[in-house]
Amino acid sequence: MRKFLVIFTLMVLSACGGSTDTVAESPTTTTAPSSNTSALPPLVSVPASDYTTNHVNPPVSFDMSPSIGGDHYQFWQNCGFYTVEAIEGAATHTLEHGAIWITYNASNASDADLTLLEEMSAANGKLLISPYDHDDTIVLSAWGVQQRGVSAPTSADGKAAIDAFIESWQDNPQLAEAGVRCNGAVGIPPDNVRAFDDGQEVPEEFG
Repeated sequence: MRKFLVIFTLMVLSACGGSTDTVAESPTTTTAPSSNTSALPPLVSVPASDYTTNHVNPPVSFDMSPSIGGDHYQFWQNCGFYTVEAIEGAATHTLEHGAIWITYNASNASDADLTLLEEMSAANGKLLISPYDHDDTIVLSAWGVQQRGVSAPTSADGKAAIDAFIESWQDNPQLAEAGVRCNGAVGIPPDNVRAFDDGQEVPEEFG
């Protein structure tokens, strides 16, 4: 276990520059991005400086579900489309890199919805898409920002809301690690969130 942590601490320090500083403050608007989104609940927006960015060991907890920031694991969840739940402590690290985390309710999403989400992930390498245990069909999350109540992506309103959120928040330049890659760490889509490229797996205690 100690060897595992040393290896991936070095990997992440190299990829992320070794920074555990608090990121700069992000926009604090509570208005949903402009599009066909008037029926959406208010956008949740928390100053990024409210969230610490330390790399920690389990257990880890977050004040939002899905997470939109806070202390997280040394490794990130590779972007892509998954049919199994992401490791939340790793997904939060992915958000720090400027990615968008799209979570879907597998019971509400149709096959057509899932196909569209998979196509979106193939076209945009900064999207992490995974099922999550929430009542909403779709929840959109970025570091410090979350939009709930999004319709199915195959609907005009749902697709518009997703596109607007991505345009507004992906690689937010106010994030210290915006633009950092979202591959080369943990996860092999679509159904393995625990594997590293070298064959190692995330220990069970990381969730």
